[in-house]
Amino acid sequence: MERLPFHLKVKIGDMEVELGGDKDEVLSTLDELSSIVGKVTHAFEVESLVLPGASEQREVEAVSLLDIPKISRTSKCGDAVVALLTTEWGNSPRTISELREAMEANAIFFPKTTLSGVLVWLVKKGRIRRWKDKKKGYLYVNNEPEAT
Repeated sequence: MERLPFHLKVKIGDMEVELGGDKDEVLSTLDELSSIVGKVTHAFEVESLVLPGASEQREVEAVSLLDIPKISRTSKCGDAVVALLTTEWGNSPRTISELREAMEANAIFFPKTTLSGVLVWLVKKGRIRRWKDKKKGYLYVNNEPEAT
């Protein structure tokens, strides 16, 4: 008789943990959960990561999940983009990758192709502005109406 995989999902407030595998493995992992959470928390507090490059070492800044704003869930990509860009985080120009990462941190998932199309549509509608940076590509900000 084949044993079915065992899955356990626990959500407490904004935090969620999901474990899967053999039932005995999952239950033994629960005993080590506080240690695992401590390691993950420490990993996100690192100021920078050093990743080996092909011929040289590069320093890559680690983005803390604490920096990404929380927005309400929505099934509309455009609403999520506007919600992000109207926060303090959105006051700085953001790339499509940063927007997508922030959406995923808020459990809002859209393919990059959908997001890029929505960004173009929002620019045409005048809801957001964009310009091209030579190093980063297109940058997006909220289009605030001018004070008269």
